[in-house]
Amino acid sequence: MAITTTGYGSGLPISDLVSQLVAAEGSPTETRLNQKEARLQSELSAISILKGALSSFQASFAKLQDASNFTSRSPSSSNTDIASMTAKESASLGSYSLEVSHLASAHKLVGQQDYNSGDTGSLSFGNAAGDSFSVDIATENATLEGVRDAINGASDNFGLTATILNLSSGPRLVLTANDTGEENRITSISSTSTSGDLSGFDYSYASNLDPLLDGDSSNYDQVRAATDAAFTLEGQALTSASNTVDSVIPGVTLTLKDTTEADKPVALTVGTNTTGIKTVIESFVKAYNSLQSLISEQTRYNAETGQAGSLQGDSLTRTVQNQLRSMISGSYNDGGAISSLLDLGMTTNTDGTLKLDSDKLKTALADNFEAVTAFFSAESGLANRLDTSLDTYLQSDGSFASRTESISTQMAKLGDDRESLDIRMSALEARLLSQFNAMDAMVAQLSSTGDFLTQQLESISQISNFRNK
Repeated sequence: MAITTTGYGSGLPISDLVSQLVAAEGSPTETRLNQKEARLQSELSAISILKGALSSFQASFAKLQDASNFTSRSPSSSNTDIASMTAKESASLGSYSLEVSHLASAHKLVGQQDYNSGDTGSLSFGNAAGDSFSVDIATENATLEGVRDAINGASDNFGLTATILNLSSGPRLVLTANDTGEENRITSISSTSTSGDLSGFDYSYASNLDPLLDGDSSNYDQVRAATDAAFTLEGQALTSASNTVDSVIPGVTLTLKDTTEADKPVALTVGTNTTGIKTVIESFVKAYNSLQSLISEQTRYNAETGQAGSLQGDSLTRTVQNQLRSMISGSYNDGGAISSLLDLGMTTNTDGTLKLDSDKLKTALADNFEAVTAFFSAESGLANRLDTSLDTYLQSDGSFASRTESISTQMAKLGDDRESLDIRMSALEARLLSQFNAMDAMVAQLSSTGDFLTQQLESISQISNFRNK
């Protein structure tokens, strides 16, 4: 590498002078590029934030676009310890009076027989619905545990579970119907013995006995009868094999939990879920106000400090804001009881945000629910028109995507401009160094010539002085 030594002839700090001159030449352009880059970065960030806020606002009214969300039902019970409810959207609105005299129960028997291990044969079981199944008791399973496992493992078991209860008098077989209701009552157990005696398992339901005391008490104790739920709805006597009733009120599932006291019916109501929709509308207002506040912050100008927001004077932002304000203040559902946000208790503040009167909104939902539904979710309703409008800005080929691409292109060009500046400054530095080095060489030559002349003059002076002596 060649090393150029400068400044020997003139004594000037040539390297420092060249660096300062190059810096002075490139500084205005460098400053301009830095300022432009900072502005573009700020603009890109602001555009991204605004796009995100618009997406959040769009999501806030998504549920308002679908009319089915407005038909959600809100079932209620005056005593959930007695009965609870769930309702599908198809359930009709209404109120009902319920009285429960007894709940559905599953049949349970506790055997009183002593089983002799080793007794073999077969057992057959039947229920009130006419279902039946049989199990074989062979030598390898001729224990009470084997009988239990054979019952539970039967592939055609109609819904009977066997367990063992260890009492002081010995182990006892417990048989429980899996499902409630009279149809699931165990009506018969019959045995066929091949060795020993299995008749201790026999059972026969006696229909002439009290439902709570039926059966062959010599072999089994009935600890819980098989009964249907008995209740009245709007004074109509009804029964159900299950405590979960879903066939009486269309679209409603009623769960019975306990019996009612005399003359103390439970009030059941299927109403409209106004609370849920009210919450969605309130979220819509909150998201809109957040969006307006963000736009105001990004487009403001502080006259005292001279500071402007990143999107101050931005045409795209101004277009979006004006369009949204126009749509928010517009009229929809012409001829309906609800045709503007004002009818829902919303007014516009001076800063463009919305002010919500919750009581007025609650009244509108209670009195004109269908009109509120149409106002938002009709094809030409507010929610659908807002969604269509925002899509033109937010979709992959929309205005914000184009704007982002434009800013990115400008930022990429800044890189080219910086590279061009570096090349130009390198050329300037080389030229200045060459010129200063040439000057330095000339000064060095002149200095050398001057020194020679000085020496010659001094010599002439000495010769003259010698002659004079």
